[in-house]
Amino acid sequence: MSEAGDNHPVADKADAPDQSSPSKLAKTLVDTGDAERADNPALRLLSRIEWVLLYGTALVLLLVGAVVLVLTVAEALRGDLAVTERLLLVIEELLLVLIIMEIFVTVLASLRGARFMLEPFLLVAVIAVVRHILSLVVRLSAVHTEAEVRIRLVELAVDAGVVLALVGALVLNRWSTRRHSDD
Repeated sequence: MSEAGDNHPVADKADAPDQSSPSKLAKTLVDTGDAERADNPALRLLSRIEWVLLYGTALVLLLVGAVVLVLTVAEALRGDLAVTERLLLVIEELLLVLIIMEIFVTVLASLRGARFMLEPFLLVAVIAVVRHILSLVVRLSAVHTEAEVRIRLVELAVDAGVVLALVGALVLNRWSTRRHSDD
């Protein structure tokens, strides 16, 4: 999982206002000469609502991630599934936890005042497609007709293409970020 400061550019005061809290945002706006915006009660109210929603979203994401993890462990310990099916189910659910946590990290970075980051969304998309591929593999083992097999194989090929495109976008994004930071 990525941290806000690892590979992601963080907003500095020259580029964007410090938004780590509504009061810091107001102070930064005053310091940068945008006192009219800082004194605007509607802006302050909207900023506070934004922070409440972001903190609430972060808390809910953590709770959902914890619940999915606990349910995954409980499901893994149940003995009514074959070992292979159980392992695929656990891997699929752990990938869901990774998706949830990557979104959490993105929300946390936003709370810390970071700029919009594309990389976490690309990572979530790659994980989601890999998760779909795993579920297709499970469904492929239960297919009985040749037509269904062909449909599942086409789905797998499309998913593989999507993964390659997303990884290409991830590489391009990282290259662009490094090139921009070197300038």
